[in-house]
Amino acid sequence: MDPFLVLLHSVSTGLSSDELTELKFLCQGRVGKRKLERVHSGLDLFNVLLEQNELDAERTGLLRELLASLRRQDLLRLLDDFEAGAAGGAPPEERDLRAAFDIICDNVGKDWRRLARYLKVTDAKIDAIEEKYPRNLTEQAPDSSCRLLSNHVILCVMFGASQQA
Repeated sequence: MDPFLVLLHSVSTGLSSDELTELKFLCQGRVGKRKLERVHSGLDLFNVLLEQNELDAERTGLLRELLASLRRQDLLRLLDDFEAGAAGGAPPEERDLRAAFDIICDNVGKDWRRLARYLKVTDAKIDAIEEKYPRNLTEQAPDSSCRLLSNHVILCVMFGASQQA
């Protein structure tokens, strides 16, 4: 599960209804009135902010500002822990996998279509990638095969499966 979504859930469960009302008030300049009327929990508010690209795992400033206005040091510590974990980087095994993916992405070249087919990517998706980046091989390969390969290999490593897709 996405650690940022876990953080948002933890923050949401820690909010009282009065604090949620205060957060909604503070977000009036960022979120429309109708959307705010439909917000009944912290998760609802965070989802709206995520949809409007006001908040994401790399941009937590707004969340920090909102929690500071509530004077919730406990929730700010959760945010600090999340940011420290994100800055600390991935565990060694994941860093090794990412390094391998970078090498594959750098060297896959024209064979990215063959790799994508081996990973059971449909021809329609391959065609969509080619349309998105016409005559730009350096963008085609990372957009398709490396992302799919990373997901495939991570699943194989996590669940001890064979290399077959």
